[in-house]
Amino acid sequence: MVIGLDIGTTNVKAVAFDDDGRIVRASERHNTTLCPAPGFSEQEPEAVFQNVTAVLDDVLSHIGSSETLHGVVLSSAMHGLMAVDASGNPLTNILLWSDLRADEVARALRQGGEGAALYQRTGVPVHAMSPLVKLIWMRRRRPDIFHKAHKFLGIKDYVWYRLTGKYEVDLSVASATGLMNIRDKQWDDNILSSAGISLTRLPEIVSTTHRATLASGVPICIGASDGALANLGSGATAPGQVAVTVGTSAAIRTVVQQPVLDAQQRSFCYCLDAQRYIVGGASNNGANVLEWLRSALFRSPLTAEAFANQALDVPPGAEGLLFLPWLFGERAPLYDAQAQGALHGLRASHTQAHAVRAAMEGVIFNLRLIAEALEAHAPIETLHASGGFSHSDLWVRMLADIFQKPVALSGDGADASVQGAVRLGREVFGLPPLAARKVERLVAPGTAGEGIYRDIYDLFKRLARQEVA
Repeated sequence: MVIGLDIGTTNVKAVAFDDDGRIVRASERHNTTLCPAPGFSEQEPEAVFQNVTAVLDDVLSHIGSSETLHGVVLSSAMHGLMAVDASGNPLTNILLWSDLRADEVARALRQGGEGAALYQRTGVPVHAMSPLVKLIWMRRRRPDIFHKAHKFLGIKDYVWYRLTGKYEVDLSVASATGLMNIRDKQWDDNILSSAGISLTRLPEIVSTTHRATLASGVPICIGASDGALANLGSGATAPGQVAVTVGTSAAIRTVVQQPVLDAQQRSFCYCLDAQRYIVGGASNNGANVLEWLRSALFRSPLTAEAFANQALDVPPGAEGLLFLPWLFGERAPLYDAQAQGALHGLRASHTQAHAVRAAMEGVIFNLRLIAEALEAHAPIETLHASGGFSHSDLWVRMLADIFQKPVALSGDGADASVQGAVRLGREVFGLPPLAARKVERLVAPGTAGEGIYRDIYDLFKRLARQEVA
């Protein structure tokens, strides 16, 4: 038995899998995100750590004495930054990927041309999400904290320190900081100098297979980032196989054997492990767009599912209504924290249901825009869907029809990142690999809305270019 433990932005979850790949026990706790002012998005490190210990203890307590636990493997969200003192005590909350306070720094780097050079060295587009950009912001705006800090960590680094006493970061998470050279896989001295920090103020980069032992004697593996592990868990690791996730936010990723960088800086390139890389893009705007429509704009009493299902009554293309989904700023492909959403083509004949359909389509159009950066290097054959949206037939149908690609769905109910962590763990702990994740259903693209979607997508691209300009 192996436990996958994912430290996500919204939730912390632990799932125990037996040797046949079946879920034995799962536990989940919600992380509270603090937004005390516009642009702020942070979490209390201790609260997250308590959630980690709670879900792990819950799962461990339900493992029978006859069952063999081989170990625990970690997964986590990327791009967080926090400072700790010499005793390992937090000096700040964890600044999440969605924190926008460093946007001014990011804009200056891009406009000055330095952003392109940084991207070529690191594979990380310059944006307020980036820990590098956050560090520069902290040095300028919070010098008291910056100079007092003993170490700068991400959330998994902090949890790992609390569990093992070691300041270490896995190669996958390190590659997403904007501080690691994507080719030599080490902290980049020149970038550290630009950020105003020394090598000693960062955790040591270790392999994604790096192990330690918990106080209880249970082996633990440091693992990788949630995005990288989602590809591994969904089975999207071969050429032409692409993982698509829509939860609160959205992402699309594929696995390559060498660093791939986009001339327009639309995509990221992170490490999956020492030999493989993840190329793709993450959007700020996923199901949170629908939730904003439901709760803020329309103040609907409907459940989230019932609200989304209104779109079933509207034909593809929402009868000319196009939704630009950038309500929460944007990462890929715009990398503009100030990007704004909009309803384009609004007429008196359009209803709430039209807005719902247009919003769902807009999220998928944005993912397709990111996918163009991937297709510039290799064709996309199959989309592997995971996240909350994969349980919606309507979302999945839109994905297949807008991309004109088949969508593979797994029916085991396991989070792709957690399952990826377990698959990695079985290799680390010397266990036979699990059977390939079973594709329960393959949704083929339809033709009914193909022409409509093609025309609307062309308009979406033109409007996106205007937003960038």
